[in-house]
Amino acid sequence: MKYLVILSLLFYSILSANALTVGEAVGGVETSQHLDTILVLKGRVLGGDTNEPLVNASITVYGSHISSVTNQEGFFSIRVPTSYSHSHLVIRHLGYENGHIPVTTLIDTPDNQITLKSSPFTLSEVEVVSGDGTELVREALRRIYLNYSDTPNMMVSFYRESVKKGSRYISLVEAVLDIYKAAYPSFNSDQARIYIGRKATDISPRDTVIVKFQGGISDALRLDIAKYPEIVFDTDGSDYTFQIDGLINYNDRPHYAISFAPRRSIQDILFRGTIYLEAYSLAFARMEFNMNVEEREDASQIFIRRKPPRMKVEVNRARYVVDFSESEGRWFFNYSSTDVEFRVRWTNRLFGLFATHYTIASEIAITDRYNENVVRFPRNERIKSTDVIAEKVEHFLDPNFWGEYNVIEPDQAITDAIRRLSGKLKRRELR
Repeated sequence: MKYLVILSLLFYSILSANALTVGEAVGGVETSQHLDTILVLKGRVLGGDTNEPLVNASITVYGSHISSVTNQEGFFSIRVPTSYSHSHLVIRHLGYENGHIPVTTLIDTPDNQITLKSSPFTLSEVEVVSGDGTELVREALRRIYLNYSDTPNMMVSFYRESVKKGSRYISLVEAVLDIYKAAYPSFNSDQARIYIGRKATDISPRDTVIVKFQGGISDALRLDIAKYPEIVFDTDGSDYTFQIDGLINYNDRPHYAISFAPRRSIQDILFRGTIYLEAYSLAFARMEFNMNVEEREDASQIFIRRKPPRMKVEVNRARYVVDFSESEGRWFFNYSSTDVEFRVRWTNRLFGLFATHYTIASEIAITDRYNENVVRFPRNERIKSTDVIAEKVEHFLDPNFWGEYNVIEPDQAITDAIRRLSGKLKRRELR
């Protein structure tokens, strides 16, 4: 259970003398090079078999680190230096063949519709022992040191966290981070520090609970299940059953889709979801999973650190996503997100019949990665797991940094936020 507590991102809710403390755990990414002239390319990606929008499809400029992803409606926007105008976009999505679109065909045509061809695999294309995926997952855990970077590197990322009361945002924080990503075989932990940030709050006089979100950045990084597999799988995944659901195409390679769930004899609150393993290397490419909090009264103990005695909290859902990218045979943490919803009611008010729903969400997207000048940060600059980023970011405000992106838009896709920051989300001389 201690690993579940580590995974939980914390938030505080304070009502005058009343206090509630809760914890919960966290797409899109776009990088850009700092060039004077850029091309803004837009389009929408659909599945050829369903004609439905493809969410979180990866958009990459061939031969560069410039990338983006599609939003919930399949739309994307990516800024491309003119030096890549004769290159092409590579579009990837689980279950589909890669799309290759010349940059020149997308210039000045914002209504581009791109259809990817479905590309299922059959199990006979790779060696499969049986439908039981236990040994595949255990082998994947053993191969982490082979598949992931054995040296530390530096990353730049865009981070966002939000708190909603019903459908209304009451807190929104955005920040650009520097990240020291420790080598996967080492026992060193990842480190992050805020480079720049900003926040918006909307607290109504009628709001009886003020929510503060604690530890979001630290735990967003700890969702890297290749670096911290014990958070979900302990040492060998023996608490779970694993079932091979089939093979799915991603980046023109087969990936095992393996569903997992706690064994029936396990009473602890664990996780369930789907793992995507690259079939030949058995690298963790993506994982989508939920914490088993539904209809568990004890689930709130994982998330709540402090609360008023007459406040009852029920956790409705806890969803997580982690995604990795591959470069030259090594895999790297690329993105993670969290979405947790809980129900709050006061037992001393109208018989406790009326409840309020809160949703806490966070996501982090890596926008640049490099191996030069890799340094650990001074202790006083590091983000700690106890930090409330909404308070911490107050010391890193700079209106001039954001330029035209000077209005926080909570429903805007993280990809658009990154796009509008342009070349500012790239490596800098470290202080």
